[in-house]
Amino acid sequence: MGRNVVIGLIVLAGLGALIYWAVRSPQDEDLPAVPTPSIEQKLEDSFKYQIPEGFEKAELKDVSGDTGSGIATRKYESGRFSHAVLADLPDPESGSFYEGWLVRGKEQDANFVYISTGKMSIAKGGYMLEFESSVDYSGYSGVVVTLEKVNDKKPEKHILEGSF
Repeated sequence: MGRNVVIGLIVLAGLGALIYWAVRSPQDEDLPAVPTPSIEQKLEDSFKYQIPEGFEKAELKDVSGDTGSGIATRKYESGRFSHAVLADLPDPESGSFYEGWLVRGKEQDANFVYISTGKMSIAKGGYMLEFESSVDYSGYSGVVVTLEKVNDKKPEKHILEGSF
């Protein structure tokens, strides 16, 4: 009878080991970590557009409660200010459009100023805009994307925000 108990324990231990091995979670294995792509990489892949070297970059985060995201770039060189926005946004409702803005200061400050950088155009993978000027807007550190119903150069509903 003692021999049967020992055999039974061995069988149970073996079954327990098999069950553990079959249902263990992937965290139990020494798997290599898969890096999560950055928002910049996701947008570059989506738009098939490589952000040039030497540009300042700012991540744009959704402030509307949705899931939009984006990246803004800027550079002032040889008397030319270049600015671009790539954004992953849902299509706006009919009659509405997305517009980009550069912002200096805070709304409550006396030196608060904003300028429109234009309507965003639909592009493969989302929305984008490109803005160039002979004026150096490097002092405008804020970037905003708004949802607009009226083309009056006044910002309406903020969708994405970020800063350099």
